[in-house]
Amino acid sequence: MSVEFVTDAIVLDILPVQEADARVVLYTKDFGKITAKTTSIRKITSKSAGHLQPGSLAIVRIFDKNGPQLIDAISKKRRPLSSKLVSFFSLLNSLLGENDQDLTLWTMLMDIVQDKAEPDNLIALKYLGFDPKFARCNHCGNLPIAVFSTTDTQFYCTACARNTTQFFYVYA
Repeated sequence: MSVEFVTDAIVLDILPVQEADARVVLYTKDFGKITAKTTSIRKITSKSAGHLQPGSLAIVRIFDKNGPQLIDAISKKRRPLSSKLVSFFSLLNSLLGENDQDLTLWTMLMDIVQDKAEPDNLIALKYLGFDPKFARCNHCGNLPIAVFSTTDTQFYCTACARNTTQFFYVYA
């Protein structure tokens, strides 16, 4: 069964696939996180490429048959990328499941894209149920914790963090 829908979405990431295609990671108001395939977006003649940059709020049209395919997009607002914003979106991308709608998270992301709030990994971790206030190092049990590993969704102190592959600084 094929379905086509139009929704507001915030672009979290773009992942290159082959020469000109990509997978666009979106957080939508109506459906939560969606990773949609888009064709020819990396070509110089692509009309959608400018509308699908991380940090953009866009109206997207998605066709879902054998997986979501992004058909087109029009951006409404774009926040300039910073390392803090990239880190925040990367954290959300690694922890959120597909099609898990959350209007409170949507509101938080809208405030960030519209420059009403700053991206904060600590707040995101708390909201997603990983509050560093109650955490100890997963390896040695010591305090204070310094990083959160998205590989195993655990907290580590500075000394033990050297053994993790992908992590986000917490400093709780």
